[in-house]
Amino acid sequence: MPAKTLKKKKPAGRRPASDQADCCTRSSIIAAARTLFARRGLEGTSVREVAEAANVNNAMIYYHFADKVEMYRAVLADSFAEFDRIWEHELFSTGASTRAKVQKYVEELIRFQHDNEEIRRILSMEFASCGKNLKWLAENFFIHSHERLAAILREGIKKGELKRVDVSIAISALVGMVIHSFITRPIAEYVIGKKLDLTPAHFGAFVTGVFFDGLGQKVTGKK
Repeated sequence: MPAKTLKKKKPAGRRPASDQADCCTRSSIIAAARTLFARRGLEGTSVREVAEAANVNNAMIYYHFADKVEMYRAVLADSFAEFDRIWEHELFSTGASTRAKVQKYVEELIRFQHDNEEIRRILSMEFASCGKNLKWLAENFFIHSHERLAAILREGIKKGELKRVDVSIAISALVGMVIHSFITRPIAEYVIGKKLDLTPAHFGAFVTGVFFDGLGQKVTGKK
């Protein structure tokens, strides 16, 4: 399902001098809002605080966004639109193996986690509160990636590259391995006393290996 375009209502407010200024101002507002939402969540952040952080007045906020919720969703849409570009990679339109396609997806998901710590914090708060934006996120962004991944896994089952499994559970497990590892990384590094290697190449190969091969050794005989 393609992402729905956010409707932009523009109440009275001083209009920027040019389209370029308009775009730059909106980008500045989104950047400031993203940082504040990551620290305090939607409910804990005010429009006034975002305006101060972006160095604009409240009228400029309402010129670009109808209200705080629309601004919050614009922050999420801006990030997930960037992530969705993964599917434009030529590998996904080739006859490459299911394993190669899954590993490419996992590597890009890992890169997204590295580059978007603030979004991860925002989503953690959203998931914990089971907020009203979860349905909006699912319909506008998560469904799209789920459908693409499901199609890849079903094709893998059809080709005999994967066992017959519940595809939805398989996707949750795959994505969960990546996201949960980033969420728990700080405490894990205190426990083991060193940095975890969560680079796309190393961690991506590990996650793909666990997903396709597991960690167990086949027992060939008894001693």
